[in-house]
Amino acid sequence: MGTIELGQRPELRQKVTLSPQVYQGLSILAMPIPELQALVEAELLENPVLEVEEFEEAPAEAEDEREDTAEDERAWDEWLDQYEELDSADPVVPRDPNAEAVDTDQFVGGVQTFDDYLLQQLGMMDVDEQTLRAARAIVGSLDGDGFFCSGLTEIAAIAGVECEVAERALSVVQQLDPPGVGARTLAEALAIQLDYLGIVEPLLTRIVDSHLDDVAANHYRKIARVLHVDEDEVRRIVEILRALNPRPAGAFSPGPSPGYIVPDVTLRRFDDGWTVMSNNDVVPPLRVSSRYRGMLREGSGADRDTVRYLKDKIRSAESFIRNVDRRKDTVSRIAKIVLEAQGDFFENGKGPLRPLRLEDVAVELGVHLSTVSRGVTGKYMATPYGMFEIKHFFSGGYRTASGIDVASTSVKARIREILGSEEPEHPLSDQRLAEILSDEGIPVARRTVAKYREELGIEPSWARKRR
Repeated sequence: MGTIELGQRPELRQKVTLSPQVYQGLSILAMPIPELQALVEAELLENPVLEVEEFEEAPAEAEDEREDTAEDERAWDEWLDQYEELDSADPVVPRDPNAEAVDTDQFVGGVQTFDDYLLQQLGMMDVDEQTLRAARAIVGSLDGDGFFCSGLTEIAAIAGVECEVAERALSVVQQLDPPGVGARTLAEALAIQLDYLGIVEPLLTRIVDSHLDDVAANHYRKIARVLHVDEDEVRRIVEILRALNPRPAGAFSPGPSPGYIVPDVTLRRFDDGWTVMSNNDVVPPLRVSSRYRGMLREGSGADRDTVRYLKDKIRSAESFIRNVDRRKDTVSRIAKIVLEAQGDFFENGKGPLRPLRLEDVAVELGVHLSTVSRGVTGKYMATPYGMFEIKHFFSGGYRTASGIDVASTSVKARIREILGSEEPEHPLSDQRLAEILSDEGIPVARRTVAKYREELGIEPSWARKRR
């Protein structure tokens, strides 16, 4: 009988800890302002150490630092000192008392369905007409959880395209937000989410493929035995797995309706050019309470359990503050790219829009396409020419014969203009509209003209003539 040799050997392994804060950040980025306001109010009630920043508060009194050799305690002391220095500092950007307030009472929005949410994202992506048609058919076939339950052959027949095009369209749909939408199986949905989060865990993939039932039954020892890994490693992987969303469409919430539309950013023009200003009035700046920070100091009289509780709440508050600030920064950066790309429009509010796609902004910001989608949907920009949803400035486009890029929104505006001046007795057909646009240097197919006309709510030529 052979002997089993036991021994130890060093091993370098990369571990990814996925916390609920990651998903909190994604949810906060997707929220319109009214929902974010409600979340902030709820968090202020739930977390006692979180409070609204008050700049007029007097600087905290200086305290002697305790001497402690524990690295963790030294880190908390450094954090306390840095936080109190920030407390005593003046605000970096004080509120301008002469700034005009944006009247938002006139802006009211409605409910957006899950299909509409996906179709609007498709409209902002750079895909050809056939792929777009197949992708729309796929969106229409998703079940209530966001899974693709039909076959690609069926989609190809519905959209009138080849199976290769339908397969490419499914890949496009699977890039949309929320991550996992368009998956054919639970395993595929979770794999898409892992890819979106940048997590590489081969063991998790194996567990998802073959052991989901065992995970549901908490049979960790069985999974470890079959996969020849340590049970603690299985538990770590399962914690990551439980943080993923098994129902991609389940987290979608259209929000209350009707609801007031509040701008995330305001666009103002000064002598030296345009400036994008975050709307800091509707979501107040937050901070950790100085009162509870003081209880972490030596000599405060707080017992060990209280200190442990406060540290946990402070970590939670800091994570929440970072996610709110990250949302504000992401939306502002997107708005600045929109301002740069659509400069002709913002000169007088009537200039043509240039093609701007989600992929372009994602590359520019160095983020995932879904992040940009969350950052533009339901986010509004107040301008001197009115209130616009940021995604209004995104669209595909065409290149004219002279090499000038023209956005599809500008093509729609030109179609409306042409039809507005047509003779009622002789309405223009879609084919004739396509010919007129081609003569003007914009090569647009007849079926594309028909699609744009329908989106504008304009009847076909025979119906206009009958009236």
